[in-house]
Amino acid sequence: MKAVTHSDIDYHWHKWIFDNLLAGCSVESMVKTVNQSTTCEKSAVIAAIYAAKGHPYIEAAKALKHTLAKRHWLLETYDQLAAMDTRYATQIEKRAAPSFDIFIKEYYSKHLPVVLTGGIQDWPALANWSPAYFEQKFGDKQVEVQFGREKDPLYERNSRQYKKQMLMREYCQLVTQGGASNDYYLTANNNRECLSELATLFDDVGDFAPGYRKPENINTRSHLWFGPKGAFTPLHHDLTNNMLVQVYGRKKVTLIPAAQVENIYNDKHVYSATDFPDVNKEKFPLINKTTPIEIILHPGEAVFIPIGWWHCVESLDISMSISFTDFKVKNDFFSRFPRER
Repeated sequence: MKAVTHSDIDYHWHKWIFDNLLAGCSVESMVKTVNQSTTCEKSAVIAAIYAAKGHPYIEAAKALKHTLAKRHWLLETYDQLAAMDTRYATQIEKRAAPSFDIFIKEYYSKHLPVVLTGGIQDWPALANWSPAYFEQKFGDKQVEVQFGREKDPLYERNSRQYKKQMLMREYCQLVTQGGASNDYYLTANNNRECLSELATLFDDVGDFAPGYRKPENINTRSHLWFGPKGAFTPLHHDLTNNMLVQVYGRKKVTLIPAAQVENIYNDKHVYSATDFPDVNKEKFPLINKTTPIEIILHPGEAVFIPIGWWHCVESLDISMSISFTDFKVKNDFFSRFPRER
């Protein structure tokens, strides 16, 4: 029978060795653990431990870990300093929409959320939009809806699998008659299919207070969110600075500072591995170190969500919202975001 060498051991032992050496465990303590185990590969695993100690791959990983630890230290320090401002960690400020220059100076450049009022008082949408209005004016238009979301806990990540074409009339009836549900939602992810059919809908939308947006983009860069009470967007962060404007109904928005990312269990792309807010805190204990802030967004109000800030959104009523990112200032930071490999 061929002897088992350290290169032949099970993958999980290799990973165990790597993880423990990276965590700073001594070779002696690791060997003791192996000798106390029931594995039949003891000698090969112990040989693998000694072979891995000081290996260039391990040393490179340790250097990378140290660099990341310094970055985490900086983020944690920034978070603690920023929390001295109650608007950051306790109560998001609500105020009348200021001039764009003041908005940039006090919020956009400071990475600070804010609830703004009075920004859309001139929008026809604020007076007109309702399910009845959509059904009357756009009932025969084809729209694309995320449908069947409740059968998949990862529905937002897998949103491409849950797209369904239907008439706006059918969708409005579903929303108004179906009660509270997270099973169907007309979201911004579906807007490309909707824009040509609903082009005149965005004639009801304008700038957000004078000078916030690029006028040429308003009809093509206004993103519609329309769904029933109970529609929910799970915890995630955006790759742009974002303004969420409430037109009809109410939404609850929960925000967590971007600097607390280490405690949010970001596992893939822009999503958290937790089922926030119903988090298993034994499985995800670091979530206790975050400082979520809840706001209720009423019709005519908007919340500025800075890039990287974690948030989830729940419709408290049948809800219609517009989001936009086309601020008259740099907002293309997504181009440098590390992509999944």
